[in-house]
Amino acid sequence: MSYAHTEVAQIAAISSNRCIGKNNELPWHISADLQHFKSMTTKEKDSGIQGIVIMGRKTFESMGSKPLPNRVSFIVTTQMDYAEQKGLVGKTNAYVTHNLDDALTQAASLAHGAHLDTIWVIGGERVFSDALMYTDRIELTHVDTDITDGDAFYPELPARYVVTDESEKMHDKKSDLSFKFTTYKINTAE
Repeated sequence: MSYAHTEVAQIAAISSNRCIGKNNELPWHISADLQHFKSMTTKEKDSGIQGIVIMGRKTFESMGSKPLPNRVSFIVTTQMDYAEQKGLVGKTNAYVTHNLDDALTQAASLAHGAHLDTIWVIGGERVFSDALMYTDRIELTHVDTDITDGDAFYPELPARYVVTDESEKMHDKKSDLSFKFTTYKINTAE
């Protein structure tokens, strides 16, 4: 798998029924999951880029249309004037691409120059689905709830992905939700 010798990893929090979003927002607020996301997608370095993320337009807008701190964001959209609309022309921390292949190619090139091993795919539904064919590793936070009125869902994992690491079940007092972190990688035994 991988893309131009760079690991492609996906990270998401999903409900029991695979929901990842509702009204272009996360369906919950779990501080430990947000910290987990930040620590996974940011590599501590003295200087330079600390992470690279790829996302769709709706995911970018759900974050206030602002690039994540210390990371370079690649936003995939079919809207040709999106960079102009959002004031991203000439930015060095956010790039607009019009398909996933361009985002992956540019992100892999940037990763090599920045000495980063991983490109993170962070959503949404379509980008996750389209990126599965390139994905080496998947980091899912399994949230113990069903979201019946969700409108964005994580794809079913192909059988080639197996659990390689799993945290203990944890509980978030504020949201009163239980969750665990799970790592999936491609089964190389086949």
